[in-house]
Amino acid sequence: MKRIVCVVVAALLLVSMLAGCSKTASGATVDKIKQEGKLLIGTSPDYPPFESLDQNNNVIGFDIDIMNAVAKKLGVKLEIVQLGFDNLIPALNAKKFDIMAAGVSVTEERKQSVDFSKPYMAGNYAIVVHKDNNDKVAKLEDLKGKTIAVQIGTVQADEAKKVAGLTVKEYNLFTEAASAVSAKQADALFLDGTVGTAFAAADKNLKVVAELPAEPTAYALRKDSADLTKVVNEVIDELEKSGEMQKLVQKWFK
Repeated sequence: MKRIVCVVVAALLLVSMLAGCSKTASGATVDKIKQEGKLLIGTSPDYPPFESLDQNNNVIGFDIDIMNAVAKKLGVKLEIVQLGFDNLIPALNAKKFDIMAAGVSVTEERKQSVDFSKPYMAGNYAIVVHKDNNDKVAKLEDLKGKTIAVQIGTVQADEAKKVAGLTVKEYNLFTEAASAVSAKQADALFLDGTVGTAFAAADKNLKVVAELPAEPTAYALRKDSADLTKVVNEVIDELEKSGEMQKLVQKWFK
């Protein structure tokens, strides 16, 4: 009987230890962030109004405001790592930062290497041309024989490359791509619809001529950060329920 009791006690202790290990593992990312006192996000600040640089080279934008809300919920400060868009997913998985906040489109290919938060925006792609261009453009195929500017590593770049007869010119930054169209060095720009509208509003040489259905937008996180993904989803829900999300939309997408 004594042996049986000892075996039962030992088994209970083992279960308790495993439960403790499981709890630590499931909250490992959040615990680390809280211990270090900072939430690191990675972004490419050339995508207004999601993220851009102000006159003092501070990173601002819709995504940054939401990430500040995540940092506040965690009780830590927000720190931003700036990289070219095509380098962000590799850097995320190399643990250079905790969240990729860069107006990221959710695709099946990207799901193979990262997890996504719940979508916080579903919009359109836009085709932007120079104001002097009066060609009828409703889809990418209408630009065959032309040169289209895109940002390297984006979903828009992948989509443009599928169109036969379309010359795709890739830029490190969307601001560079927009400038190329403004200077007539490229015929059109293909990007997120909201961002395209922002560029057209800022540069009178540009105009939006077509909008196409787009994938939803979300935040990318490492597959070992389920606990942090849960926190991000909670913040998105809280912002939506409180009405703050709509205020941010009105602030940045007016």
